[in-house]
Amino acid sequence: AEAMPTIAELNWDRWEAGLRAEGMQQGMQQGIRQGVQQGIRQGQMMERARLGRQASLRFGARTGERLLPLMEELASGEALDQVGDWIIVRLALSLSLLRR
Repeated sequence: AEAMPTIAELNWDRWEAGLRAEGMQQGMQQGIRQGVQQGIRQGQMMERARLGRQASLRFGARTGERLLPLMEELASGEALDQVGDWIIVRLALSLSLLRR
């Protein structure tokens, strides 16, 4: 017949299982945080490329090329929104001047 585990062995097994579960939970949370951060960085990179393309189309390739490295410093979506607003405002101003 097989011997019954001792209380110490049962407690050790529970403690070990608890540590494994806690480690797995922490690993999943860290993976989610890293995935979110990577997604944000990729989104910002795509936004910079889009704004650079818009600036190139509106103001010429040289302006777009000069704008891209400047936008690399911008980490917030709000700052990138301001760049987009600037492009739109400059376009609207140029169109209004052409109509006069």
